[in-house]
Amino acid sequence: MYELKTDVIALKKIMIEKGFKNAKELSQKSGINTSLLGKILNGEIQPSTYLMCKLVVALEIDPNIASNIFFSQNLRNK
Repeated sequence: MYELKTDVIALKKIMIEKGFKNAKELSQKSGINTSLLGKILNGEIQPSTYLMCKLVVALEIDPNIASNIFFSQNLRNK
């Protein structure tokens, strides 16, 4: 069995592509607390469905891409 994790590298890449300079800017756009968003972006926690939706909307992520970002196999830590 494998663990699903957020691909924080892909998420940060989309942030940059969409013009967000830092977590504070994305926090303001998404309505997610800066501290909580920082933990998500650092891979410390897996976001809830509600937070995933907020990020998808704020970053205008295609649903197919979002599923790859938020439900990727934790291949880096095997």
